[in-house]
Amino acid sequence: MIKGNRIDYWMEEQGLKNKHVAKACEVSEQTFSKWRQNKTQPSLIQSGIIAKKLNVSVDDLIEWEES
Repeated sequence: MIKGNRIDYWMEEQGLKNKHVAKACEVSEQTFSKWRQNKTQPSLIQSGIIAKKLNVSVDDLIEWEES
């Protein structure tokens, strides 16, 4: 089961700012910030855009809940 996302981890690793990735996803910085904080989740398409911008796979963005 999906626990959340690892966008914040990869953003820190890449040293990117919210505005750069938000612009690529065509969303506001506020929306992107909510994704980064795991308050809401991006769609699969938006996750693909984020993954491409961060040079990682979509699977790398997912934080899995251990069962």
